[in-house]
Amino acid sequence: MSVDTTAGVPQLWTREGFNGPVSVVTRRSYAPDFLAVEGGHVPRRSVLESLVPRDQADAAALPTVVATSKIGVRLLTSARSAPMPFTVRNVEADELHFIQSGQVRFDTDVGSLVADEGDFVCIPRSVAYRYAPTKGAMRSVILECPSALSLTPPGPLGMINFGRDVQPAKIDAEIAPGGPTKLLLKTADGEVTTYLVPHDPLALGLQLSSSVPVWKLNLQKIQSLTYEPHGGPPSMFLSSRDGEALLFNLSSRSGGRAPAHVNADFDEVILYVRGPGAYGACTEPGTLTLVPKGVIHHGPIESVPEGYQAWLLETRATLRFTPEAIEASELMETGSYGRHPSIVA
Repeated sequence: MSVDTTAGVPQLWTREGFNGPVSVVTRRSYAPDFLAVEGGHVPRRSVLESLVPRDQADAAALPTVVATSKIGVRLLTSARSAPMPFTVRNVEADELHFIQSGQVRFDTDVGSLVADEGDFVCIPRSVAYRYAPTKGAMRSVILECPSALSLTPPGPLGMINFGRDVQPAKIDAEIAPGGPTKLLLKTADGEVTTYLVPHDPLALGLQLSSSVPVWKLNLQKIQSLTYEPHGGPPSMFLSSRDGEALLFNLSSRSGGRAPAHVNADFDEVILYVRGPGAYGACTEPGTLTLVPKGVIHHGPIESVPEGYQAWLLETRATLRFTPEAIEASELMETGSYGRHPSIVA
C-alpha cells in the first residue's frame, strides 16, 4: 500500500479499545504491511455468499458456525430457504441475529416479529424460537455471547430512539398449540438435546409484563456519532454484561482517517453491509472481515460522500475461523481491508 512515511506514520496502542491507556508513536515505515504469514492468528476476509450454510439446502440443519472461541463467543451464518421444522432454545448464550438480506419471521416464546434487511434481532438465553424466510431466501449473521446483551448507547437520547425504533416482539394469537413439536436445547459446544413436546411451545395467550426481552432495531436507525474535525473512534450501541462483546455502527461518517492501531484486548470483526459507497476495498455487500487482537491495522477512510452501511464487533474472544470458513475466505491486508498481495490471482 502506498503511504507517505516521510513525516512519520502515527501508530496507536490501546487497552480496553479506546477506554484505557493509549500510547502514540510515529514510525518511519507503514506498520500494517506484511509480506507473508504462517499460523492461525491472521486477518481474513470472506464474502457471505461464498459461505454455504447447511440450512440453505437442509431445513433440518442449524446455522453454520463461522468462528469459535475458548470463551464461548461464536459467529454463525444462516441462509434458510424454508421454515425451521423445530424450535430452538440456546441454554448458554444470548443470540443477536443480523439480517443481511431477505425478510425473516421470528416466533419466540415471548412473541413474534418480522425482521427486514438491516435489522438486528436480539434473542436472550433460554428464549425458545424458530424463524422462517417470508420472501424467498434470506441471509443472516448470528453472534452468540455467553453473557447478556443489551443496548448501551453513550447517552439515553440521541443515538437510539428507543420509543420509536426498538420494536419488541408481540404475541400472535393465531399460533395454535398444534401437535407434537421438536424442541432443541443447544449448548455452546454445539451439543444438541432434542425433546419431543406434546404442543407447540410458541403458542401463547397474553403478555402480562411490560418488559419484552426479544426486540429488533435497524442499523440505519442507529446514529453514527463523530467528533469534528477528525472523526474520532466510533461509539458503542450494544454490549454484553461481562464485556465479551461490544457493537458499533461503523457506517459512513465525517472525519479523517484513523491512525494505524494495535488493539491489545479485542478482536475486530466488521461486516460491510451495503453501499453505494465502499469501505475501502470492501465493495461487495456482506463482506466479513476479521482482524485479531495485537495485529496492526489501519482501516479505510470512513468519510464516503455516497455513504455505506457497516458495523463493528469488538470481542475479548480470540476468534478462529472454522475449516469451512477458512476455505471460503482469504488472507487480508489491513491497510484498506483488501485481498493480501501475496495471494496469487
